[in-house]
Amino acid sequence: MNFSKKVTSNQEDIHSDLEKLVTRYAACDYRRPVAEHTQRAFESAMEFANRFPKPLILDSGCGTGDSSLSLARKFPEHPVLGLDKSEIRLLKKNEVPGNVLLLRAELLDFWRLLVQNKIPVHFHALYYPNPWPKQSHLGRRFHAHPVFPALLRVSRRLELRTNWEIYAREFAAAAETAARLFSLPSDVSLSRYMPEAPETAFEKKYLESGHFLWRVIFLSLK
Repeated sequence: MNFSKKVTSNQEDIHSDLEKLVTRYAACDYRRPVAEHTQRAFESAMEFANRFPKPLILDSGCGTGDSSLSLARKFPEHPVLGLDKSEIRLLKKNEVPGNVLLLRAELLDFWRLLVQNKIPVHFHALYYPNPWPKQSHLGRRFHAHPVFPALLRVSRRLELRTNWEIYAREFAAAAETAARLFSLPSDVSLSRYMPEAPETAFEKKYLESGHFLWRVIFLSLK
């Protein structure tokens, strides 16, 4: 069995700079040029999504696509879009149902394209992103990055899963701070999570290794 080590870090609590960074990035637009391959992926995704009467289900950082297939079973009438930056991981999934499309794309760019084009996303799954656990790596975590305001605007319902409690607590705190700054009515919940069955390869490995899992749900009420 392939066991996974628990996250270790020289950071013991929510980072003291978190609120400062969230506040700074809430006041400015993130304008990194969109990668050409992500622009092409977005166009392919829109062509795919337009075949369905229901809005998108987005699976960001889908890895080999296991979670995308699970989402397709939960939302059979919706188009499910799985995104990952690694083409090698995506190619491991040979067959997918007709309502699933797996694409290579940069998440930071794709999220902004969705927001800029006002594409409705019914549900956004962000399962087990890289925690960047070193204290000095705070700015690489999605909730402390300039893209975070766009991330919260992608969908009215976002679910984050992680096996590092501090990441979950930071994400929830950052979401509450950003919602307050944007005067966005919302509900943010943080809880321990135990799935009935693992939905990703990481989730399976973490459960078999005895890790605690955490879930943050962000609901925009506007």
